[in-house]
Order: sequence, then structure tokens, then C-alpha cells
Amino acid sequence: MRLVLAGAVLAACVSVADAETQLNMGGSTTSSGFFPYYSAIANGISESDAELNVTVVSPGGFAANSTLIQEGELDFGGMSPDLIAEAEEAGFDGFRVLWWSLPAIQNIMATEASGFTTLQDFQGECFHPGQNGSSQQRNMMRILQALEIQPELYMSDSVDAINAIRNGRCDGQLRATTAPRLNSASAELNITTPLRPIGYTAEEIETIRAAYPWMGFYEMPAGVTEGSEPYTVHAIWIGFAATAEMDEDTAYRIVNGMIAGLDSQRTALPAIAEVDILQQSLEVSEYPLHAGAVRAYREAGYDVPDRLLPPEMQ
Repeated sequence: MRLVLAGAVLAACVSVADAETQLNMGGSTTSSGFFPYYSAIANGISESDAELNVTVVSPGGFAANSTLIQEGELDFGGMSPDLIAEAEEAGFDGFRVLWWSLPAIQNIMATEASGFTTLQDFQGECFHPGQNGSSQQRNMMRILQALEIQPELYMSDSVDAINAIRNGRCDGQLRATTAPRLNSASAELNITTPLRPIGYTAEEIETIRAAYPWMGFYEMPAGVTEGSEPYTVHAIWIGFAATAEMDEDTAYRIVNGMIAGLDSQRTALPAIAEVDILQQSLEVSEYPLHAGAVRAYREAGYDVPDRLLPPEMQ
């Protein structure tokens, strides 16, 4: 298990003097609303198991996590089902799910000053499709391609995109949020640069689903910004995965450490406060669990269906 990641940012670290195994866990960008949750996971695992010391690494998003996990530079990390599907299409079938946490709501916003009310209005205009290197960005690009919309893409990190919108150099952005409201950075931006939510039409949803059957959608309520009506956004399940190369005992310890630290995780991410993570994972996963995760789930009293057993257990 490698300890150094070239080009990655060490975003959080829990030092456990007696730990025997150092694990690098891929998280999100430090500006993401999910980052405190990832830190809570790492802390919980490290504090509950003296054999493990987990460091959160921020290489730029889930797409970067996927690549680094496949290459063995990360031991496990944040993952989404589209990336597992993408890896399998490219010939890699080694991903093994640890758990699925919640759907990441992908919120598209335009500035009020732009006058835009539909995604089509971004044709030829400046739009930030998400953090560079992230699965969020890849999925937004897939949607734009499916809908045959070609904005002037502002490819940058999220902080730079916020500044470009604030300064009037760009007209809108895609940002993930953990609940049916603006994420904190967008809410702050909205104070000085009023924003307007952009939703999908029924026809657009049908087109997107035809191209990407795994894509989820989420109904946002009225009032996300002042006077806004209900609207529909796309959403991607976020969770954690390793590969079949990870030994069963380590995966078992990771899942048990996650379970032990659920209270702090729910404080960091209130959206999962009432969620039974293990049961939810069994219900929504389309990909096999890690053998160590299967062992942890069963010991916790859950019935793991045969469809989620990895090839190593069949």
C-alpha cells in the first residue's frame, strides 16, 4: 500500500502511533460540501481500529479516485456507479463495493443577470460543468452531449468558477449538494450574485435516460432560491469502493470502522442522519460487494443477496 501520491493533496490525516497498516482513501476536493463527511469516515476507522491509519487524499474528484484505485495508488475511495460501469467497459472488472452513502444532487444554476431559464440557453455561453477531473464533470459533459448542447465550457476548479461567475465572466455552473438546497459556496455567491435554478424538461430526461440508463434524477422543491419553482436535477449515488486486490480482512475492518463512526459521519453529513447505510447499499447496489464487506454485513445481521456476492465468493 503506497504512502505517497504524486500530484495529490493530503487533505486530512489521522495519526495513530501504533497503526500497522497505512491506507490512502480517495475523497473529494476540499471545497466540496462532502469533504467533512469523508474526513469523518477516515477518523472513525482510524480511531476504532488500532491496526489501521487512514489518510484522506484529494486528487481532484471521483474520476481521479477511480484511476488511482485501479493503479494501486489509492487503497479505497469515493466512487459512483457510472465510474464502475466506465471501468468495466474499458476491461477492468475488479471494483468491489464497500457501501453506498446517498445520491449526490447535481444542481445547475444560472445567474439572474443572464436571463437563462433552461439548459438550452447555455448554447454558446459560458458554463462551468464541474470540478476538473471529477465524475461530476464527466457526467455533465455526457448530458450536454446527449442533449446536443454546446456551451462555452469554463474548465476549472470550483473556487475559480465561483469567482468567474461573481465577476460576470461566466453565466452558470454545476455544483453538487448534500440536500435539496444550494450548497454553501453557491448560497454565499447567491447573496451578491443572485442565482436561478435550471431544471430538466420531461423530454430532456427521456433523452438522457435513453443514453445513460444508470442516471438518476431528483425533484427539488420550490424556494431553493427566492421565488424559484420546483425543478428536476440529475443525481448520482456516491459511496466507497476498493478492488478485489484488497485482502478480505482489511475490507472487513474498513466497513466495521465506518459502522463504528456513524455518529460523527451523521453530524458531518446530516443527509444520512436517518439512513441505514448497510440496508440501503444492499437495495441500490448494481455491483458486487467486497468479500470483506459481505462478511461485515452478515455479522451485522444483514442478508446479502446472491447477486451482490463477488466472483471470489462464488
